[in-house]
Amino acid sequence: MKEFSTEEMTIIRSYEEELDQDSTVFPLDLLNMIYNRKLFKLFVPNNVNGRMSSLEDSARIFEEASYINGSFGWLITIGAGGGFFAGFMNEKLLEEVYSPLQSVIAGSGAPTGIAERCEGGYRVTGEWAYCSGADYATSFTANAMIGEQKQVGSGEIRSFTFTPDQVQIIRDWNAFGLKATGSHSIKVKNAFVPEYRTFSIFERNDVTPDPVYTFPFLPFAQASFTAVVLGLGKRLIEEAEQYMENLEDGVTKKKKLTHALEMNLDKFQQVKQRFYDSVQSTWSLHLSEQITEETADDLSTICVQTTQDIRSIAYDLYPFLGMFAMKQDSAFNRVWRDFHTASQHSLLAPYTIE
Repeated sequence: MKEFSTEEMTIIRSYEEELDQDSTVFPLDLLNMIYNRKLFKLFVPNNVNGRMSSLEDSARIFEEASYINGSFGWLITIGAGGGFFAGFMNEKLLEEVYSPLQSVIAGSGAPTGIAERCEGGYRVTGEWAYCSGADYATSFTANAMIGEQKQVGSGEIRSFTFTPDQVQIIRDWNAFGLKATGSHSIKVKNAFVPEYRTFSIFERNDVTPDPVYTFPFLPFAQASFTAVVLGLGKRLIEEAEQYMENLEDGVTKKKKLTHALEMNLDKFQQVKQRFYDSVQSTWSLHLSEQITEETADDLSTICVQTTQDIRSIAYDLYPFLGMFAMKQDSAFNRVWRDFHTASQHSLLAPYTIE
């Protein structure tokens, strides 16, 4: 079942040129569409105003949203991913962070901060990169090493939840794609974080029993990002088809492009089916408590391979589009840049698997 109607897709795509401008602030109309559907809350418990979904159902939404527009899909995926932390927060923090309709988390998993214990909590200082959705986040989460242990690269890592007024946004997102994602760095200096606004992703809470929180985090994140890549790959093929339709019949390039599209569309469908089969089977094993490290690793491998396969499809089609593909104001070029930005995420790189 589709999440967005044809009319809504048209509305979202009407913003595409705006979304592709440097320093774009994500449009409020599109944010409200996300808020009202609770798409930032796909992994948040229903009892705190969430819309708890399975990994497969959420991945299909991420794919559809990214097919419509890359920045739109990426922000939904990242924002929804912040709901994973609900399984590790105490009840008070859970209520504060997720209950408001417009709540959304931005942040980073890199432990590039340092936290000093003090009365009632911690004093935290640090800087974290690539915090997508920073412009409208209602909470920020980031990891820091406790005290002087950071100096030797070992010791306890804890997650801290900051309020927007504690955070300085460093507007340094300058990638050539996904320009409207506001994936800026953030910085805090000597910010006080009370104990209850901290958590550890190694310590599950006892108030959110939903199975998503016990699913292995690495393949969970990889599957989410791979769905974005699939959506962008589908759109790349669609834009190449549109270009082909405008070529004159009988032109040699049109015949060759037609053949390349047929071959790559078939490959795309096989790659997509393989991905969702793996997500579904791994999730089913998880629900029956039969998931193993090996099966989780298998899903990770499928995610990385899927990304490489979609990249191969993109490279195969690109030469047939000539100078049209080079025009930055063409839809194909915008999607090409969004795709290559999304697929550069470190969790989708071939070096993440053996």
